[in-house]
Amino acid sequence: MRTEIPAGLRQARIISIIFGVFLILNALRDLTGVWPRWDVAVVTWPMLLQLSGYFYIFVGACLLLPWQKIMQSARWPWVWGLLTTLCVMFAFAMITEVMAKNYIAQAAGLKAKPPVFQAILLFAALAQPPITFFLRRPDLLD
Repeated sequence: MRTEIPAGLRQARIISIIFGVFLILNALRDLTGVWPRWDVAVVTWPMLLQLSGYFYIFVGACLLLPWQKIMQSARWPWVWGLLTTLCVMFAFAMITEVMAKNYIAQAAGLKAKPPVFQAILLFAALAQPPITFFLRRPDLLD
């Protein structure tokens, strides 16, 4: 049974950490009102935007957890399950954001922009559970 972590997986973990920091900084930017992603004039439920900001911070913080130490503990299945659930919820949040932007654009008689940024975030989030799983079990990578 091979336990050495491949270089590509270590690089993916570094990218995961960068992604977590990006999520936290992006959420803080939204929460402080500095260059927000949404036009305040068209948002009818600003509390949902604050809630999504706190959720993004929570997801980012979960990505920054010391996974090397957690992998050896008995809490691994629970924490990995939490990460998986959060990443799926994040994907749904990105899909909901795209739908909301399309609805707002349609109501204004405009055509919505392609959701490139949300798609990148969605796929980056969905990559996190497999990366973490294979860090623990690199022998299953073959």
